[in-house]
Amino acid sequence: MGILLALGTAAGFAFSNIFIRLGMRKSPEDNGVFMTLIINILMMVTALLTYRLLFTAVEVTLVGVGWFVLAGFFTTFIGRVTLFRSFRDIGPTRGTAIKNSAPMFTIFFAVLLFQEELELLPMTGALLVMAGLLIQGWFMVRNATTAEGNGAAERRGYVIALVSAAAFGFGQTMRSPGMEVMPDPFLGALISAFVALSAFLILEARHTSVTKQLKFQMKNKNPFYMLAGLGTGTAMICFFAALQFTPVSYVSVVAALEPLLTIILARLILKETEPIYRYTIISALTVTAGIMWLVLST
Repeated sequence: MGILLALGTAAGFAFSNIFIRLGMRKSPEDNGVFMTLIINILMMVTALLTYRLLFTAVEVTLVGVGWFVLAGFFTTFIGRVTLFRSFRDIGPTRGTAIKNSAPMFTIFFAVLLFQEELELLPMTGALLVMAGLLIQGWFMVRNATTAEGNGAAERRGYVIALVSAAAFGFGQTMRSPGMEVMPDPFLGALISAFVALSAFLILEARHTSVTKQLKFQMKNKNPFYMLAGLGTGTAMICFFAALQFTPVSYVSVVAALEPLLTIILARLILKETEPIYRYTIISALTVTAGIMWLVLST
């Protein structure tokens, strides 16, 4: 069940990426962050109230909230800000490829900080998935080029992207003890969304006010950004829910399929003409074999 929910995380983020691209075509002056976060919070508040009223009410503890705030700060704030900053130096293709090494940091921190035990058979499947993702990432980095060709800027960009991967990996690790103390995936996802929105508003306060942002969004409604918000909201809930069944190390590895699924969906939905290269097919087959191994061994 945990692996299926992790696949839901990857699919949710991948569909969100597609809707973000469609939204940028409609509103090139808006990147969609504010609207997607608002939809995230509305969606998660509804899910949380339904879950607590109709099913069960998990006790809210300061320790659990603290873990979720810490996780949200590192993933949705530090991780995202550094990732977007790396795009300026090495572009989104290479930046995303390097950020996709986050599961390695998740495994490292889970073992180092929480002594998470990794069984041989599931870990073999996880390594197969990571190998497939590394194949894709290696060729993406090798084939991408920057317009500036500035060696110093590129080196800085690689370091910043690696910091982003480490931040995402650390933040994902912090979600696991949070779910142990307070096993409510909807509350965990809601807290992370609030942290992300707060960080976004603090950054935006340097340029504009919240009132102006709301007026802009009401005047320039973009349904694709709303759909992207549903996608990211679903992905976040699936990730937290997956931790109830499967160790964070395996969940983070499967969730990292997001870029590969985005490439496939872009070809199917956006009708992008960029060819699917041989290394992408090899990567997809390796990843599929790893996931099947994980499912059968957990």
